[in-house]
Amino acid sequence: MKNVLYAQLISIFAMLTISFSVQCRKKKHMMMVQSFAHMLYAFQYALLGAFSAAYMDIIAVLRNLLFYKYDKNRKQIPIFLSISVIILTLLVGYFSYNNILSLFPVIIAILYTIGASFKDPKVYKYVFGFCAIGWLFYNFRFKAYVCVIGNIMEVVSTIIALIRENKYKRNNKKRNK
Repeated sequence: MKNVLYAQLISIFAMLTISFSVQCRKKKHMMMVQSFAHMLYAFQYALLGAFSAAYMDIIAVLRNLLFYKYDKNRKQIPIFLSISVIILTLLVGYFSYNNILSLFPVIIAILYTIGASFKDPKVYKYVFGFCAIGWLFYNFRFKAYVCVIGNIMEVVSTIIALIRENKYKRNNKKRNK
């Protein structure tokens, strides 16, 4: 019972951090903020016994740190790097497989990796919002109720970020005319 309480408390901080991340305009900043949130989520899922999700969050931290190097230098992420991360994700998913539900984090992690491979932060934000919906179902099943609330916040935050970004680009186009 204590583990569940601790997990819920940790998830509050993770939820706030990851919800804030999509408000960053640059993908490299989003990835760094999300890395911190993924560390918290990994710890939270481990406390709940959802080890497949914990492993995927650890891989997410590694992926973000690797991809950050390329985003920081405004370079395209090499396809071999994305494929390597996906293969690692599949291997860890294979070895941590318990039941069909343990595939959810693997599929979501692969989608995140594909989204993070694109240079355009808007693509990453769309993928992030879509994956938040997948996490919502997973978290509900594992009784990570704070995370369920967080997933709803992530979807809302993603929508707000995309609207703000579109508004910002429209205003810049008007000024440049």
